[in-house]
Amino acid sequence: MQLPRVVIAAVFFVIGALIAIPALINGTSGESSASTSATTPASPSPSESPTSPSPSKTPASPVTASIGSEVSCPARTVQVTVRNTGGRTEDFGIEKNDDTAAIPGEIPANSTRTVAVELREDRTTRVTVNWANKRVADATVKANCKKAGAAPAPTKTPPEELPETGPNTVLWARGATGVAIILMGAIIFWYGGIWPRRRDQIFPKKQ
Repeated sequence: MQLPRVVIAAVFFVIGALIAIPALINGTSGESSASTSATTPASPSPSESPTSPSPSKTPASPVTASIGSEVSCPARTVQVTVRNTGGRTEDFGIEKNDDTAAIPGEIPANSTRTVAVELREDRTTRVTVNWANKRVADATVKANCKKAGAAPAPTKTPPEELPETGPNTVLWARGATGVAIILMGAIIFWYGGIWPRRRDQIFPKKQ
């Protein structure tokens, strides 16, 4: 048995074992811990009790509002819809962050009112609807009416399924690399045994 091929094969075996064994151990331990955590039911916290009374809910505001996302061109206006579900007439105000005066309004009971709010061109405008010194709706809208004739840029559709990546993939790749190195060492050990050896003497024997 030739000593060089044994040493080379042993080096391959050791390197492959150092790569493959830790990766396989970490992969199996990660799967077992994940399955255990998935099957363990969550225990209720001591502070929560099924007999404790639920906290009192704050009554809903009678005035609600919604701000449209589409801008009407060339007027550069956005539709603000205010709803009053209460039993009396309510006052509201619409404000913008463009240094213009607030738009006051009044809405009767159980009714809906729509207000067209003018925006700045090619600049974002924050529209806020207030009632009783409270903010009931706000949104940031931008008017690009000068570019309305241009075709919209194509949007990229996100893929339905993302490729599966993560620590498990890396661990299995390391395990496969370690096994491949061990096989390489075995091939070197086997091939070194069948390799033809030089039988003739390089130097002649001394007389």
